[in-house]
Amino acid sequence: MVPGMAERTANIKLEARRRARETQAKANADRAQRDRANVEDIATWTVAVGKVGEVDAWEAQRLVVVRDQVRAEAARRRATARGQGSAAIARMQARGETLATIAELAGIAVGVIRTWSRYSPNTEKPPSKRGSDALGPDSVSSSEATAVARDNGTAPPSNPVAT
Repeated sequence: MVPGMAERTANIKLEARRRARETQAKANADRAQRDRANVEDIATWTVAVGKVGEVDAWEAQRLVVVRDQVRAEAARRRATARGQGSAAIARMQARGETLATIAELAGIAVGVIRTWSRYSPNTEKPPSKRGSDALGPDSVSSSEATAVARDNGTAPPSNPVAT
């Protein structure tokens, strides 16, 4: 054997072990740093998921409120438009026009004009009926007339144009 070779081999082994320990320590430190960063990011993600759920609940609640407000405003606008239409029909009737003549002028069914004439600009209560429908209606009901008019395209618009 060559003199000093065993010593040299031992030193090489020691150096290799030292480098392996350093490399392993660096890998362990890097892994620990990644683990800490992952824990922090999972916590951030978990909070974000909770916030999204809160936003979803907030949105649903706000939509209910806004939907109710929009529906109330739409009902108010419809009532205003229906009152104006009813008043116009009442003025024509006051000038001596019949519902049939008004319907002919408008190019729609008499039932539609009759339905519109029942809206009162001064009250919000439904129109009173003549007699009892206990044995069935005597003539075409306003809802039937509206349905027929809707089917043939002559019904008044239910959604007024925004001004």
